[in-house]
Amino acid sequence: VKYDVPQPAEGDVPEGGALVQIAYVSVDPYMRGRMRNQPGYFVGPFQLDSPIDGYGIVKVLSSRSPRLPAGGMAQGSFAWVKRQILSKEAAAMMRPLDTAAAPELPLTAYLGPLGMTGLTAYASLAKIGKPVKGETAYVSGAAGAVGYVVGQLLANVHGVRVVGSAGSDEKVAFLKRVGFHDAFNYKTTTPEEALPKLCPNGIDIYYDNVGGQTLEAALESMNTFGRVVACGAISQYDGAAHKHYGVKNLFHVVTKRLLVQGFIVGDLIKEYGESFEADMRRYLTEKKVTVEVDIRHGLEQAGTAFCDMMRGANAGKMLVAV
Repeated sequence: VKYDVPQPAEGDVPEGGALVQIAYVSVDPYMRGRMRNQPGYFVGPFQLDSPIDGYGIVKVLSSRSPRLPAGGMAQGSFAWVKRQILSKEAAAMMRPLDTAAAPELPLTAYLGPLGMTGLTAYASLAKIGKPVKGETAYVSGAAGAVGYVVGQLLANVHGVRVVGSAGSDEKVAFLKRVGFHDAFNYKTTTPEEALPKLCPNGIDIYYDNVGGQTLEAALESMNTFGRVVACGAISQYDGAAHKHYGVKNLFHVVTKRLLVQGFIVGDLIKEYGESFEADMRRYLTEKKVTVEVDIRHGLEQAGTAFCDMMRGANAGKMLVAV
């Protein structure tokens, strides 16, 4: 539903608040879980008859907040209303962007490698994946916003051999272009067929964005004491719970002594946020990590962009420019 809302004026800005205009919004898989009232989900559902909210970047038009100078850019979560007033509390949750620190980087980098998706890749590998030079890793959903950064970090920073899977030949070519050692199209070659051939020495790290049968295939190829970083399960996000795929070989977790761990990136910010900022800026400058985005234009395209992202039509980070 498209809403027309009253246009705010500078004089309406409260003490500590700011008048902002959206520059970019980010569409992400976690938003699918907010479209239902799902018990145990890490964030609440979208509210009916209200604008949806999500992560993005805004330009500060005027401000009464010491944190958000007028004319600057900031990132955070906000309602998807083009021009809006942030309350004192909402403004306090926004993070001002120091774009002058790396003027060569596009603004979109702050929603990709320098944003939550980059932190997700960086922190989860450090906390759970614990890569060692010379190991082999497999990344599913590898052409997505998190997946390609995971692959670049593993290959270019940690010296790990990386295999990725994606849903088209074009995305397989994309993965090889951005640094994956090998990749396959799971729609034409199943993981059960591909992994023994592409990972003949087994898998030490499986970065799981897909779940279901892909997780089952990866477990078959995991090495003893391997690590499974459970980031997502996009193959299982839709449909009734009783129709979700039941992984049949979980006993490998016992016999191979595997570590299988999920995470929420917000839990890792305190531990890794500071080092992430410095390291990722350096990796971008050194071209070890690149900014790969798929941009749609106009807030009215947000719904289409989300659906395209969920069906895997994007390569890199899906954004909507407003």
